[in-house]
Amino acid sequence: MRLVSIPVRAFIISALVLVSVASIVLWRTSHEPMQPYGADAAHYIEHTARLDVLQTLRDLQLGPGGSDTIGSMTEDLDGSFPPLLHLVTLALGAVTGHAADSVLWTGLLWLLLLAGSIAIIAHRLSGSQTTAAAAFCGTLLLPALHASASRYYYDLPMTAVLWLSVAVALRTWGKRPIVAGLAVGALLFAADITKWTALPFGLIMLAGAALTGHTGEKASTVPWGARLKATTIAVTLSSLLVFGFLELAGNHDSFTAMLGDIGERGEIWGPHGVDSNRIGAITSHIFRDLQPLSEERLHFYGVRLVTSVFSPILLAIVALLTATWALRSRAGWPLILVTVLGQAAFLLLRIPPTDDRFLLTLAPALVLAAALGWQELPERVRRVTASLTLVVGLAVAIDFHVADPEHIEPATRAVGQEELSDLLLWGLNDSADQRGWARRDRQHANRDEARELLWTQLDGCAADVFKVASERSLVSDHSARGDLYWLRYRSLLSQLEEGGRKRRILLTCDESNADEVELALAAARPGAEPRRPRCVRAGDWQREGSFSATPGSRTVAAWSRHGRRLCSTLK
Repeated sequence: MRLVSIPVRAFIISALVLVSVASIVLWRTSHEPMQPYGADAAHYIEHTARLDVLQTLRDLQLGPGGSDTIGSMTEDLDGSFPPLLHLVTLALGAVTGHAADSVLWTGLLWLLLLAGSIAIIAHRLSGSQTTAAAAFCGTLLLPALHASASRYYYDLPMTAVLWLSVAVALRTWGKRPIVAGLAVGALLFAADITKWTALPFGLIMLAGAALTGHTGEKASTVPWGARLKATTIAVTLSSLLVFGFLELAGNHDSFTAMLGDIGERGEIWGPHGVDSNRIGAITSHIFRDLQPLSEERLHFYGVRLVTSVFSPILLAIVALLTATWALRSRAGWPLILVTVLGQAAFLLLRIPPTDDRFLLTLAPALVLAAALGWQELPERVRRVTASLTLVVGLAVAIDFHVADPEHIEPATRAVGQEELSDLLLWGLNDSADQRGWARRDRQHANRDEARELLWTQLDGCAADVFKVASERSLVSDHSARGDLYWLRYRSLLSQLEEGGRKRRILLTCDESNADEVELALAAARPGAEPRRPRCVRAGDWQREGSFSATPGSRTVAAWSRHGRRLCSTLK
C-alpha cells in the first residue's frame, strides 16, 4: 500500500513548482524591478496610465451635485488601452503602494489564475486530478508566461481571463446554461476591457469550447441545446457590454487605438487613435484588411514560438506529448484545434509580424494538449517525462531571470528579419525588441537610480510645469521621449501617494497655462555646457543652475522666467 496517493503527490509537486517559479520571478523583480525597452523609459507608459486612472477615480464626482457622469467617467478611464488591468492593480496597490516596483508582484497572480484555469479545463476533459496537476505545472513553466509575469502589461491578464472564461463554460453550462452564459459573457467583456485583442481571440476560444461536448467525467456529454443557449447568452451579453462601453468611451477610444496599432500602417511603438464608426462596423474592423499569407509572417511567428515563447527543448517535449494526444486521446480536440488554428490564422492574416506577445493566448492550448497526451503514456514513461520537464522548465526559468548580466549581443537584424540561428538559445530568448520580456543577461541598462536622484533635485522646485528639451535626454543616450514618460509617472506618483505638488510635463515649445509657473530643463554630455533649449528666449528666461544626478552623468540645467527663482537647491 502506497503511503502517498497520486493526487496528494501531484498536489505537493504542483505547490513546489508554484513556489519555485514565484521565487524566481520575485527574485528578478527585486533585483531588476524595471526592465527598459523601446524609447529608454517606455516601460513607464503603462504605470503612467495606471496613475492617470487613480487620479480620475480620486477626482470623480458622481451623484447629485457632481459634475461627472458615467459617460465622462468612462471616457476619462479609457486611454490607449482599456482600464480593467489598472483598476484591479489599483485595488491591490492600495495595500502595497502604487509605485511601479510595488505592483510588479501582481503578475504572479495573473499567472496563477491562468495556470488554475488550464488545470480546471484539463480536469474537465480528462477526469484526472494528476493530469490537471500536470497542466497546472506546465502552464507555470511555460517560459513566456513567467517572463511576462515579471512585467506590468496587458497580455498576461487578458490571457488569464480568457482561459478562465473557458474553464467556467466547461464546468457550468451543462447544468445551468443561463447562469453559465451570463458568467462567461461577463468574463469575455472583462478580457476585452483588459486588452481589445481579446475580442477576436475570445470568440475563437468560445467557439472551440461550444464544440467540446464530450468530457472525461461521468456526465460525459453536454447537450447541444445547453451549449448553444449558453453560448448565445455569452455572446449577446459581452457584445452589449462592449458596445455600451465604446459608446460611453467617446470618439477616440482604446478600441480604435488598437485598430491603428495592429494595422499594416500602425505605429509599432505604441497605439494611436483612429476615428471610425465603431458600433456599426466593429466586426468588419477586426477582420478588415486581411493580408495574404506570406513567408515573412510564417517565419516570424514560427521562429518566435520556438525561441521566445517556449524554448527549443521544452517545445520539443510539448510537441512529442501533443503528438501522443493526437494519436491516442484527442480529448477536447475541438477546443484545442479551434483555438490554435483560429488564433494562428488571425495572426498570420491580420496582425503585422512585429510582436510575439500575440502568441501568449494560444500557447496554453499547446500545454493543455501536452498534458492530455502525457496522461496516455505508461506510468514509468510519465514519471521520466514529468521529471525531465520539471528540471528543464526550472532551468530555463533560472537561466532567463537569474543569470548575471554578460552583455551578450542580441540579434542586430530588424524585427521579423532574423534568422533562426540569430535567436536560437537552449533557453528562452528575448521577445521582439524586448517589448514583452527580456533576458536578465541582455537587459538594457536601467537608469532608475539616476532618475530618482534627478527627481530629488526637481521636487524641491516651486514649479507647476516641467518643460523638457526634446533635443537630448536628461539621463540616457536616447531621445527625451523617455524623460517625458518617466517624469510624468514620477510627478503623478509624488502627487497621488507622497502628497507632492501637482505638476504637468511638457516639451519646451508646448504652451502652458498663463497661471502656471514653468521650469525648463535641458542636458549636456558630461563635461559639456548645457545649451539653452529651443523656445526658451534669453530675454525672458534666466538660468537658475545645473547639477549632475550621479558622478560622471549628464549635466542638467534649469531655466525659469526672469524674476522668479524656483529651485533654491541648484547652484
